[in-house]
Amino acid sequence: MKLVSGKINQQHYFSVGYDPISESYILVQVITYVGYYNRYFKISKEEYDWFEHDINKLIVLNQECYVQNTKHPKFFFSEYPIENTPEQNEKLKFYMQTEYQQNKKRVLRDKILKFLREIDKAEAAASISNFGSLNLCRIWMENILEKLENGILPSSNGDMIGAMKYISQHNCLSVIHDLYEVAADVDTYYSNECKEW
Repeated sequence: MKLVSGKINQQHYFSVGYDPISESYILVQVITYVGYYNRYFKISKEEYDWFEHDINKLIVLNQECYVQNTKHPKFFFSEYPIENTPEQNEKLKFYMQTEYQQNKKRVLRDKILKFLREIDKAEAAASISNFGSLNLCRIWMENILEKLENGILPSSNGDMIGAMKYISQHNCLSVIHDLYEVAADVDTYYSNECKEW
């Protein structure tokens, strides 16, 4: 969950902030006994303001939420599905999908990795004359992926990323349906959705 105006208390493993999706203030607890995951509790604006004006009250509220955990009346949902009701798991799923879709770099990365897997499949079946084009495409996309992961890939300004460049040059590659579709998906997503990060 991405919170606005977040404030963190590292000593007591919690943070507070505003969630624009639910239009609520949220207390987030970091739970450490089954890996790391978060529990979310809806709080009032007044309770949120305690962070600056009366931190001890907020620490007490955090402890109450921790002790009662999913039974606390302010419990919203947990990232650990077994703690949730079916309705709360629907909320968790919605938040995860929303966060994923908002993270354009992550979506683009996953699309590029899917394209690289399709290149692997095509290389296994390709003739020697097409292998060179596929290899050039792989090198190009791995370079793009490295720039993306290093944070130096510029936003698109409506331009393509070049996934189709090597595929469309050869009829025998452009007829491989899955390869063509995934390449087009990478280019289209970058061009349309990555105009700003």
